[in-house]
Amino acid sequence: MPNLFVYPKKGDFFRFPLRKEKISIGRSPDNDITVPDPFCSGQHGFIYPKNGEYVVRDNQSKNGIFLNGKKIQAEIELQKGDEILIGSTRIVFDKEISTNVELTDDPSTSSNVNTIMHLEDILKKPDISTTIKATAKSLDLEKIKSEHKSLSVISEVSKALVLHMPLNELLDRVMDLISENLPMDRGILMLKEGNPAQLIPKVVRINNKRLANQRIQVSQSIINMVVNKNSSVLTSDAQADTRFKAKESIIESNIRSAMCVPLYNNKEIIGIIYSDRISLLNQFNEEDLKLLTLLSNVAAVRIENAKLYEQVIEKERMEKEIGLAAQIQKDFLPKENPESEHFDIAGTNIPCYQVGGDYYDFINIDSNRMGIVIADVSGKGVSASLNMASLRAHLHSEAHSGYDIQKMAAKLNDFIHQSTAPNIFITFFYCELDKKSNELKYVNAGHNPPLILDKKGNARRLESSGLCLGMFPSTAYEVKKVKLGVGDTALLFTDGIPDSRNKDNEDFTEEKLIKLLKKNSKLSAQKLLDKICKELDSFTAGADQMDDMTIVIIKRTS
Repeated sequence: MPNLFVYPKKGDFFRFPLRKEKISIGRSPDNDITVPDPFCSGQHGFIYPKNGEYVVRDNQSKNGIFLNGKKIQAEIELQKGDEILIGSTRIVFDKEISTNVELTDDPSTSSNVNTIMHLEDILKKPDISTTIKATAKSLDLEKIKSEHKSLSVISEVSKALVLHMPLNELLDRVMDLISENLPMDRGILMLKEGNPAQLIPKVVRINNKRLANQRIQVSQSIINMVVNKNSSVLTSDAQADTRFKAKESIIESNIRSAMCVPLYNNKEIIGIIYSDRISLLNQFNEEDLKLLTLLSNVAAVRIENAKLYEQVIEKERMEKEIGLAAQIQKDFLPKENPESEHFDIAGTNIPCYQVGGDYYDFINIDSNRMGIVIADVSGKGVSASLNMASLRAHLHSEAHSGYDIQKMAAKLNDFIHQSTAPNIFITFFYCELDKKSNELKYVNAGHNPPLILDKKGNARRLESSGLCLGMFPSTAYEVKKVKLGVGDTALLFTDGIPDSRNKDNEDFTEEKLIKLLKKNSKLSAQKLLDKICKELDSFTAGADQMDDMTIVIIKRTS
């Protein structure tokens, strides 16, 4: 059975065996894993088994869940070693981190800082005339040798990082190269991640095996100097730090010096690199600080490029998957309008994105009855389309010759409530058209009331007869009836139609829809549908589509 290894920002880590079917994580004490973190919601997310694996899902939390540095949008399958970030708490799936890093808040740690160098002073190109004058004045061979060595190291590191490699491999390679060229006992590479952004250890190097199981304490005040002042910091003689007076093991380790520099990609600071010397005889000096800063700058640019490359690859993959999902969803919708002797029926769906949460369908119950449905899943995009597909499958299994509309609506409601997140609901209108009696028997579960326009131009609404699907369990729905006379038109639509906005931020409104319906009531169902779509295009010209739009028109012709 796998374990979760939980590393709070403060205090000791703990292990949590995954034995329950569903593990809740959040700030509230009634969660399976309580995270006392100000950036964690009451019930932040869940981890649970699915198809033999474990997945993580965000519970619509305020700050989200980050998996390996990326904010998740839906449930994601977990792999061994995956790192979940909730607020400032790290949770590693089925893998213990061998060395823990702790940021200490003791302000006295900054008292040992003996060198602060601003980035602009280290990274700026030297003035040639000043350099010539300085060289002519006094030839410092040691300084020339040092600068030549630094340039050689930077050149070699740059060459080593030219080829693309996955981000995790790149981070490891960066720390390998720095350790090779700047001997150290321990080193940490941290990147900004999460919401709010915080520094998360990504690579820890322990070159002194005696320190392998020792917690690395890094001063928050020094990190603040690095990040807030865009500077590199050198500390010496860490034994003088009051933080270490009661920690004999660290005093015995004889910490001599430490450096902390920003990972600056020429636009912003994306992280830091920390290194210290304990067993090595020589302390870090200013030349070491400059070299580490320059190497970190080279590394930061490569890291940023690797991130951008992965984003491009991920975007291409997502576009392919969304394209496939869009085709699958399109196949779920009716391929053609149904034919009927006494009725003219047409429908269309215009998703806001490639995929969406609107749904309409025509279901043949028997030779005399047809089920007509229009629905709108809360939200947009891929998650909404998946919930729509789930609703469609369940609806088709329930709508058969011996079914009861009221019972079917109650079953659909309970299914949606049990199988989706608490904030997901579906507005749903289902009617059964009896072609012999010309009667619509319907249930309206919180959907926009469809409009009935009679041949005299009078409009009425088929008001709601129950709550949206999925809001509460065991909800009852009232079945209502309406008869369509010759020349009557029924218009079913989702809220994306009246809520469409133009570039002046004005709504299309239901009133405009009714006027349009009255003015063009003599048109066939398909032509009336085309007319509405054309008017919507004209009205919203220059404005982005804000929601999925779906329309179904039913006209009794004879």
